[in-house]
This record gives sequence, structure tokens and C-alpha cells, in this order.
Amino acid sequence: MAKKVLFVDDDKNWRLIVETFLRDSGYDVVSVCDAGEALLRIDSIKPALILLDLDLGGENGLMLMKFVKQTHPDLPVILYTGLEHEDQFVQRMLQQGASQYLRKGGMAQLLAAVRNALP
Repeated sequence: MAKKVLFVDDDKNWRLIVETFLRDSGYDVVSVCDAGEALLRIDSIKPALILLDLDLGGENGLMLMKFVKQTHPDLPVILYTGLEHEDQFVQRMLQQGASQYLRKGGMAQLLAAVRNALP
């Protein structure tokens, strides 16, 4: 059975690209566009991993990650962003529960991160 990934990103085109890529790589992907929808779906779909954009069109992905880590502490969360952050900020995100911080772009890096985060 394919491992389920919840992908949270406000960019419809990027969601389609990543969802297609991960499905073609053998994962069962559920894509949502915002934090509210992610929170509504997390318990029903029981993902093995959350792939989370940091900037969700005015919402803060980091706040969503903190809530998820409080309610589902063992659920890996990969922060996936098009923004560049300073190393100190990245380290703080990792200390707060992110499994990994990844810049959007390279699909090989994305696939490696997903594989590394899943048991």
C-alpha cells in the first residue's frame, strides 16, 4: 500500500505538479490549499507525512506545523518553500519540529526528502 502524503500549498499549479510527481513515484497524495483544509483532513486521511508550504497565501505554514506537532508529534513535516531563509531561521524551524527544510525546485531533492522522512 502506498504511503499517504498530505501536501499543503496555496499555488494550484504547483500542487498539481508535485502531486503528479509524487503519485508517479508511488505515493498516495492528497493536496489541499490552506491550513484550514489541512486541519479538516488530517485525521480522516491519516497521512504518513505532511509536505507543507511556509507561505499559504496570507496564512503561516509554520503555525500549522506547530499545531500539527502538538496534536500528532510523530508525524513528519517537511517544510517546502520558495522563499530563502537564513540558516538561523531554518535551524529554529527544525528545532520546532520540522523533519526537513527544502526549497522548491528540484524534484530529485523532493523525492529524496520524502523517502528520508518516511519510515
